[in-house]
Amino acid sequence: MGLGDTTKRGALIWDFLATFVASRSMFLSIYRRYERRVLRQARGMGVPRAELKLPPQELWKLFHLPRLEHLREVRLKPLRELAREIFGDAGDDGLMDAYCGHIYHEISILSEEHRSVGRFVRHHDPRRYRSLFEEVSGYYPLRLNRVLRFFRAAMKRLDELLPRWSRERVVVRSAYLFGESLARRAYHEDVDALYARMYPNGGVIRGYLEAGRSFHESGFENSARRALAQAMEAWETEDEEADQRHPGRRVAMEEVRELMARLVPVGRRHAEVMREEPPR
Repeated sequence: MGLGDTTKRGALIWDFLATFVASRSMFLSIYRRYERRVLRQARGMGVPRAELKLPPQELWKLFHLPRLEHLREVRLKPLRELAREIFGDAGDDGLMDAYCGHIYHEISILSEEHRSVGRFVRHHDPRRYRSLFEEVSGYYPLRLNRVLRFFRAAMKRLDELLPRWSRERVVVRSAYLFGESLARRAYHEDVDALYARMYPNGGVIRGYLEAGRSFHESGFENSARRALAQAMEAWETEDEEADQRHPGRRVAMEEVRELMARLVPVGRRHAEVMREEPPR
């Protein structure tokens, strides 16, 4: 695999990670809003949730159809395509590609079911609506909880895949540059949570080290120096149990110091380059 192919694969993987996390975040927002609205309606009518019967206008308000369709078309459809491109015809033995496909199809069906409810908001037909309500009132929670289970299983599989992807150059650099935002959405924690999963042996120290090494290899010395400085800062601020969580962090820290020592200070490097250049 050439450098171009490696870069393309790394970019696909990071796009997949970002799209998966964004898709999950949006679904959870829709799911929680649905739950709040259903419980509010049940309390307001003084009935158990299982016995709740809503008129078309109130059933229609349980979801915002454009948001469901945005989740399907803008988030889940690209996610499914990225999974296919990354894992190929062989698929993923951990079923990540299958989970993404199932989630897309469940949300597609849910969107079409909800679209059908909108017809009864516009057209009064109590008999046909009663038949529809009996169907969708059962399918709504069924499909939502099925998608929730698929996302949980996919999230578990994602954590298993992260160490496998932790040497991809684009992934390494993207995790350093954008990992804080991704970790907040995925784990509700800082970038340490992402690095703990990418580098279970070295944790955040290894994460910053790999970023620094990648920048150094491409000649981005300032970026490399910043990443290594962050590794040193993390070393100073981590708690006493960090060695138990990440047994390899001390080895990673030695590598940080060795690489930092090899980096030529910016001023000296500039002076050396100027001396090497022939006079104009």
